Amino acid sequence: MHQQSLIVRWSMPITIGVLFILSFLPARLLNWTDWFSAQVQVAVVPITHPLTIVVDKIVPTSISDPAANERERALLNELERVKVELLQTREENNRLTSLVDQYARGAALKPDFQVKQATRPRVGNLTGDILQIRTGNIDGLVQGTVVVYEATQLVGRVSRVNRKTALVLPITAPGAQRIMGTVLLTPDGSEQSRCLLSPMGNGLLRGEVARPSLEESLSIEVGQEVRLLDSQWPTSAQMLMIGKIVRVESDPEQPLRPVIHVRPTFEDLRRLPEVTCRIPDTDDQGDRP
Repeated sequence: MHQQSLIVRWSMPITIGVLFILSFLPARLLNWTDWFSAQVQVAVVPITHPLTIVVDKIVPTSISDPAANERERALLNELERVKVELLQTREENNRLTSLVDQYARGAALKPDFQVKQATRPRVGNLTGDILQIRTGNIDGLVQGTVVVYEATQLVGRVSRVNRKTALVLPITAPGAQRIMGTVLLTPDGSEQSRCLLSPMGNGLLRGEVARPSLEESLSIEVGQEVRLLDSQWPTSAQMLMIGKIVRVESDPEQPLRPVIHVRPTFEDLRRLPEVTCRIPDTDDQGDRP
């Protein structure tokens, strides 16, 4: 019994001493220890895979493998960057497509009259009923130049211009002159009725309409388009959009002449983000205000 106690007592120090001595031996003298390593792997390897599965489910990836988490974050950031670039490219493509379409529609409005179109942004500060735009140096921009929005919506005419800015008097401004227009009674414009419109000061124009026709099926209705047809404006500006009818009233004194209220396609022409100046290449300025 005493002998067994001595063996147990000295086994640990002896083992430590042997391992210490073996750590200084060359690797070629330790090949005989591979047999012990193989026996341990036979016992341990079968249970490592289930333990790995359990650990992966319990321990988050960010803790068990920080490097993998950093790679995932980098990939997500790159994916988000590419997504933003794709959306920006798509938006820019839509803007350019719309701009090309506006120029095409503007040029096709009066194909017999060549006009140069220059798009300029609005200056932020409002000046009463005047629309102020940034111009720079636009060759041919003078007082009376016709200004539109999105190629076909009539905005007004330039009332003053200098090297950096220009002032545009919208057709809805209280100080604007009355304009002659025509109501398209049919979508193709084959039937029309003339009207004389005056600005009301609230973004609308109001005026009387001539009797449409002896055809009883034709009438003045809400939603019909009203377009410019006025000899006081340049020929290239004729048939530009004034707006659409939003209200029809009857005049007690002249029942055959209904009164219409017209709203442009943009509610407040003074707050347009940008406008396009239509500068004729020919002598087509018309009578200036």
